[in-house]
Amino acid sequence: MLGLIPPWQQMVKHATLVESLGFDKLWLPDHFVNPEDKEMDWLECWTTLSALAPHTNSIKLGTLVSSMTLRNPALLARMAIAVDHISGGRLELGVGAAGAQFCHMMTGVPRWEPKERSERYKEFVEIIDHMLTNKITTCQGKYYNIQEALVRPGPITKPRPVLNVAAHGPKALRLAAQFGDAWNSYNPGKDLTPKQNSDITRQRCERMCEFAVEVGRDPNHIGRTFCFGWTSDGLFRSMEAFYDTIGRYIDAGINDFCFIYVPGIESWKDQTITTEALLYRIAQEAVPKMRKAG
Repeated sequence: MLGLIPPWQQMVKHATLVESLGFDKLWLPDHFVNPEDKEMDWLECWTTLSALAPHTNSIKLGTLVSSMTLRNPALLARMAIAVDHISGGRLELGVGAAGAQFCHMMTGVPRWEPKERSERYKEFVEIIDHMLTNKITTCQGKYYNIQEALVRPGPITKPRPVLNVAAHGPKALRLAAQFGDAWNSYNPGKDLTPKQNSDITRQRCERMCEFAVEVGRDPNHIGRTFCFGWTSDGLFRSMEAFYDTIGRYIDAGINDFCFIYVPGIESWKDQTITTEALLYRIAQEAVPKMRKAG
């Protein structure tokens, strides 16, 4: 994952470097401003994602995650299909219930109470799921009233771009299990030990798998993404810490690992990749070693 930090040509350089090093996916976050530092220069997610597509060739491009606060679900589905075409079928659409303070405050969207956010997220995911696979969608919901929304052209990725659904609690995990081609998780909570982080992630993964079985899906066919950057694991403190962390999350059921690359931002050190040298080392030493080990 890249931070949306200008200048633009630097972002292009980082994206092409990540691709050249053999990483599978290039993610962007979707926030109105940087939620950790609202004063930081910050580009918009989807325009940046579409602009990066012609500068890359084979790497998957995605949002981790696209914000329910900022996006109407019908419009988001159309945006995703457009980027699917622009990128030549390389989009992975990550979505989440969002809720970052500045996204609400700076766009004038009210802060929803947990119950409303959960209900909205259900409708949001169902609409996107339907629109990615059907030409016409109608949804008369409590929060979204979508009437005969047309999808022409459809996606070029068959049967559709991967829909990666962020989920932590039981209701959201059911959504991921029912509608997601992949499931995404991140920070399990504050003030936890590294083992507690991976143990909670394991529990979430197990529940998602149980819900998938309940609705007749094979959980082995659902991708499982974890985004690092907010846990106590400190996986970039040393190579030993990296191997230990990834091993624990593999045991927890994760098979898709997202690392943040923000060169020069020392305040994020240990949790993110902050130097080009470390990026090379992870790509050329750690990833091949772990793939060889199975």
